[in-house]
Amino acid sequence: MSGQVSEVVIIVAAGTVVIFLLLTFLLTMFLIFQRKQLVSQQEKAALHALYAKEILQAQVEVQNSTLQQIAGELHDNIGQLLFVAKINLNILEETEQNYENNQRIVQINEAIELSINEVRALTKSFDGDFVKDFGLQDSLHNELARIQKTNNYQISTDVHGERYSLGFEKEIVLFRICQEILNNIMKHSKSKNIAVALEYGAERLLLCIYDDGRGFDIHSVRQEDMRHSGSGLRNMRRRTEMLGGNFTLESGLGKGTKVQIVLPRPANT
Repeated sequence: MSGQVSEVVIIVAAGTVVIFLLLTFLLTMFLIFQRKQLVSQQEKAALHALYAKEILQAQVEVQNSTLQQIAGELHDNIGQLLFVAKINLNILEETEQNYENNQRIVQINEAIELSINEVRALTKSFDGDFVKDFGLQDSLHNELARIQKTNNYQISTDVHGERYSLGFEKEIVLFRICQEILNNIMKHSKSKNIAVALEYGAERLLLCIYDDGRGFDIHSVRQEDMRHSGSGLRNMRRRTEMLGGNFTLESGLGKGTKVQIVLPRPANT
């Protein structure tokens, strides 16, 4: 009898060991599968991020090349034509004219001088090398000064912290985003005041652009943006996220608009 009990105990023990080993094997295989799946997902995410970065870089290069070509055409053609017209007006101004004609010549001369200055400012705004040579802060200051000269807006700027560079690739993308925001303000907001705040923090760079215009319904704009992939707010948010940053927007009908961009400070600065 005791022998039969021993055999049963042995069989149960052996079965338990087999089941335990089987469960251990299945658990191990499950963990290995989960780990492989996680690694695969991480690799796909890394490839997607790399692909997105390369696409963004290609877009920036094409955009800069196009804008630099436009800037060259403005400077070499329009700028030169305006300069020649100014010379001829200066010659005409020195000839004997009645008072009325002379005043008209002076006014036209002043208008041409303003146009020449505007062309020069635009060429700097279009030229990506300007950002490369002078950095984000000076490039943004130049853009705001150009807008200020239109006499349609009161511009205010507020800069805090010790300036550091994000690197040319990030700064040129951020500058183009700022240009798009400012262009939208001039086209749609009907504002009178534009305020720009730039804060160089210990861990992140904060950029805010405000206007006191008519504002808009964010939900409606986002719905419209969803039907036009790659444009407007969606495009600006996507480019900011590709830089590792956050893009937030606050607005409302009659409440103006605030755009805030936060980017992490580079580790080597």
